[in-house]
Amino acid sequence: MPVNKRGRKSRPSSAADTPQHQDAREGSPLASFKSSGISNLHSVAKPFKNTEYANSRRWKNLKQVVAQEQADSDWPVDFPAYWAIDAPPSLLPQKKYCDITGLPALYTDPKTNIRYHSAEVYRVVRTLPPGSEQLYLAARNANVTLK
Repeated sequence: MPVNKRGRKSRPSSAADTPQHQDAREGSPLASFKSSGISNLHSVAKPFKNTEYANSRRWKNLKQVVAQEQADSDWPVDFPAYWAIDAPPSLLPQKKYCDITGLPALYTDPKTNIRYHSAEVYRVVRTLPPGSEQLYLAARNANVTLK
């Protein structure tokens, strides 16, 4: 037996296994299609398809859903709906972000109260001129205002 590229023994191919001769086999679906004389599959009756079927489903956008829910006033007051979505406060702590880069802040400078992400950002915080840290704190409403 001949050996193929992977080292496995392969069986000899016959003339009937070639693509030209596969159509000539009597049991193949292509041969039965060619012998039936059908040239257009759209003209063939399909018994599995219902011709009277019509899709009666109507899609609604959010505005239509909200209007319909507001019109149905028989819902209880505390029933959740699109037009009255209320969520309880989160049990997780608020995320803290770096005032300079916007990345998650792991550290806070005790002197200026500025949050920073890494040692590189801390070097920038140390070189800020006096009073400019209040601008960064004002961005997150944490600045100190003296009266």
